[in-house]
Amino acid sequence: MRLTAGEIAELFSGSVHGDADVSVDDICSLRQSSNGKVSFLSDSKNLRDLETTLASIVLVPEQSDLSNLKSTSLTLVIVSDPSAAFMKLLSQFREAPTHQLTGISPNAIIDASASIGKDVVIGSYVSIAAGCQIGDGCVIHAGVSLAPNVVLEQNVMLHPNVVIYAGCRIGNRVIIHAGTVIGADGFGYKFSQGAYHKIQHYGIVVIEQDVEVGACTTIDRGMIDNTIIHQGTKIDNQVMIAHNCDIGPHNILVSQVGLAGSITTGENCRFGGQVGIADHVNVGKNSSLVAQAGVFRDIPEGETYGGSPATPMRDQKKIFMAQIKLPEMRQTVRKLQKQVAALEEQISNQNEQNKLERVA
Repeated sequence: MRLTAGEIAELFSGSVHGDADVSVDDICSLRQSSNGKVSFLSDSKNLRDLETTLASIVLVPEQSDLSNLKSTSLTLVIVSDPSAAFMKLLSQFREAPTHQLTGISPNAIIDASASIGKDVVIGSYVSIAAGCQIGDGCVIHAGVSLAPNVVLEQNVMLHPNVVIYAGCRIGNRVIIHAGTVIGADGFGYKFSQGAYHKIQHYGIVVIEQDVEVGACTTIDRGMIDNTIIHQGTKIDNQVMIAHNCDIGPHNILVSQVGLAGSITTGENCRFGGQVGIADHVNVGKNSSLVAQAGVFRDIPEGETYGGSPATPMRDQKKIFMAQIKLPEMRQTVRKLQKQVAALEEQISNQNEQNKLERVA
């Protein structure tokens, strides 16, 4: 499929700066660009990036000042939201990668007591244990293992080798990527008589509707209460969520986040990569934790914290600036130490001189 700059502008109620008849048949980033493709610039402050791109068309924000743009051959389509428009163009030029599965594989192992809904797709070597309930439209890829009494509601997508332990409940339109484990026992032990003794976990994991869980992530079952992931939350690859956590709606957890037991979060919280949170902490709604933050106490609503131990970012910026100046401060301190030592020696010598004068 090919689209001209004029056609793209018409799709997004934009305008053309340059040749409206220039056409493209694919998309690209500004960095890895080539002729015949369309890219986008999300921030008008970065207009200099357009000077080196090889893309034939670039989507730019309405507030862009194009008067100083050196390139005269580049065609720009001016739209209100370039990144959103670019995302919509993706489906025009590219097809999403899919696994072509149909029906139920004869190699799947399905207990006779399991309930299978309409239009369900089950791949090779899937294991579905007794009492499982599989809703309409679910797609279960090869090697998935569902323990007894797992419930999948409608249109759930389980990618290869997902493991879901007994009794866990997965809501409508949930996507779980390859290698993820849902409902393993929490890390709970009691030290007694010189040894650690396992504490049995009786809760389950409940994942509500429209959640997506990345590859190789683990979400542990609760000890007594359930571990809950509320609707709309998006979890990246290699995230660890421990037992009894209650993760609020529409949270974002980026790769390698680690949550200890019994953490609660409000709605719309954001966790950068490698954030670590101690047990029993509450993270208030609309708050953000920047990458590698180490959290040991509750986070207020609407705040942004960073560092370890995590503090408000306004304080972290001051700490960062102070750290940058540490080498200079170290030299200053050494110089002051030498000056103080010289003064002390001078005072000592003066005191000795005064004593001699008094004796004389």
